[in-house]
Amino acid sequence: MNVVGLTPIIPILFAFALPLTSILVKGDRRIVQAYALTGTGLTLLSTVKLFQSAYSSKEPLIYTFGGWTAPVGIIYEVDRMSALIALVTAALMFLIAIYSYRYLEGEAGLEWYYTLYLGLEAGLLGVLLTGDAFNLFVMIEVTSIAAYALVMYYRDRGDSVVAGLKYALIGAVGTTMYFIALGVLYYGFGTLNFANLSALVHGMSFPVVGKPYGDVVIASGIALALATWAFLIKAAVFPNHFWLPEAHPAAPSPISAILSGLVVNVGVYALARFLYTVYGGALTSSLSSVVHALSLVLMLLGAISALFGALMMLVQKDVKRLIAYSTVMHMGYLVMAVGVGTQLALSAAIFHMVNHAIAKALLFLAAGVFIHAAGSRNLEDLAGLGRKMPVATFSLAVASLSLVGVPPFNVFFSKLLLFNAFLDKNPVLALVLVVSSVTALVAYVRVFYEVWLGKPGKEVEVGECWSMSGVCLVLALACVVIGLIAPHVVSHYVDPAAAQAVDYKLYVQKALEYAAKTKLGI
Repeated sequence: MNVVGLTPIIPILFAFALPLTSILVKGDRRIVQAYALTGTGLTLLSTVKLFQSAYSSKEPLIYTFGGWTAPVGIIYEVDRMSALIALVTAALMFLIAIYSYRYLEGEAGLEWYYTLYLGLEAGLLGVLLTGDAFNLFVMIEVTSIAAYALVMYYRDRGDSVVAGLKYALIGAVGTTMYFIALGVLYYGFGTLNFANLSALVHGMSFPVVGKPYGDVVIASGIALALATWAFLIKAAVFPNHFWLPEAHPAAPSPISAILSGLVVNVGVYALARFLYTVYGGALTSSLSSVVHALSLVLMLLGAISALFGALMMLVQKDVKRLIAYSTVMHMGYLVMAVGVGTQLALSAAIFHMVNHAIAKALLFLAAGVFIHAAGSRNLEDLAGLGRKMPVATFSLAVASLSLVGVPPFNVFFSKLLLFNAFLDKNPVLALVLVVSSVTALVAYVRVFYEVWLGKPGKEVEVGECWSMSGVCLVLALACVVIGLIAPHVVSHYVDPAAAQAVDYKLYVQKALEYAAKTKLGI
C-alpha cells in the first residue's frame, strides 16, 4: 500500500484497536495517552511523506482501493492542495493530542475520547484525499459522527448534551442534502468520480461513462445548490452558522480548537474542489451561468457571515463563544474567496485555511489554559489570570494579533492576499474584510485587557501547565515563523497548490493514465 492509501488508514486502525488495548492495560491513562500519541505521530509522519511526494511530483498521486480504477472503483487522488492541508491537519492533531491529556485530567473515559479523536482525524484526512464525491460523503459522515460525540464528551453537563444534539441534527440535515445532491449528479452524469465528472463537464472522453446520461445543466444546477447549502452548514457560514456558537464552547477546549481550526475547513475544501476542479475552467454558456450564480451567492453569504461574526464577537461574555463567532467571520472570508473564482483567490483561500487553522487552534488552546485554571468560560472569571501564566498570555496575544491581521504574523499575509483578490473582483468585498477585521480587533483587545489587566473577583492559585502552554508556545512560534517567511511559503507551496487544483485537465489525465496502466498490467 502506498502512502496515499496508508495515511487515512493509520488513525482508523488505531481508533478501532484502542478500546481493546484499553481493556488489556486496565485503562492506564499514561498508556492510553502514549497509544494516542503513537497513532497521531505515525499519521503525521505519513502526511509528511505524502506532502513530499505530492510536491516532488508534477502530477496528482493516485491510490485505488482493491485495484478498481475510476470510474468503477473509488480512488484517492491527491494534488498539492490536498497534501498541504492534510499536513497542517495531521500536525495540529498531534499537538492537540499532547495538550488533551492534561486538560482532561480527572475526567473519565479518556480511551473513548481518543478513540473518537483518531476517528475524527481519519475522517478529516479522508475528506482531503478522496477523488470521489460519494466517498467524500462517507468521510464527511465519519468526521461528523466523531465530532458530534466529542462535543457531548461532558455527558453529565446539560449544555454539552444539548449543543451536541443540535449540532448532530443540523449536521444530519446537511449530509442528507449532500446525499440527495449525489443522487442528482449520478442521475445526470452516471458517475461520481471527480475526474470523470470534470471530464464530462468539459466534454472530454473517459472510459465506461463516456457521455452524460441526462441533462448536464439541470443536474448540475440542482446538485450544486444542494451540495453548496450542505457545505455551508459544515463551514458554519451565515445563515447556517447557528449551531457553531453553541457546539464549540460546550466541547472540551482541545476539541473546540479542532472544530474551529480544522473541521469547518471541510465545507470550504469541498466547495473549492467542486468549483475549481470539477466545474472550473471554460464551460458552456449554460453551465457557466449556473456557476456564476452560485459564485454570487457565495460572495454575498460570505460577506454577511464576516460582518455578522465580527459584530457578534463584541457582545459575548463567554470567551469560547466569542472565539466561535470569530470562526464564523473567517469562514465568511474563505467562502467569499471561493466565490471569486480566480486562481489568486484560491491561493489566498488555501493560505488563509492554513493560517487560520493554526492561529484559531492556538487561540482556543490558550484560552483553554485559563478556562482549565479558573473552571469557567466567563470572561470576568478569567480576569487577572494572565499575569500568573505568561506563556499562555503570550500565546493568546500572538493568536489574537494574528487573527486580526497584524504584521508580521501569518494571518496578515493571507489577509493581504484575500484583500488583493477581493479588490480585483469588487472593492466592496475588500471593504468587508477591513471593516470586519477592525471590529474583531475591538473584541480581542477586550479579551486581552480582561485576562491581563483585569481585577480578579477572587484570588485563584494557579500555575503554568507546561504540557499545555508548551503546545501553545509551539503554535505561537509557528504563527511568527510562517509570517516571517510568508513570501517563500506562498511562492513555493501555496501558489503551486492552487495552480494544480485549477488544472482540471491534469487531474482528469492522471486518472485516465492510471486506468490505462492498470488495464495493461503495468
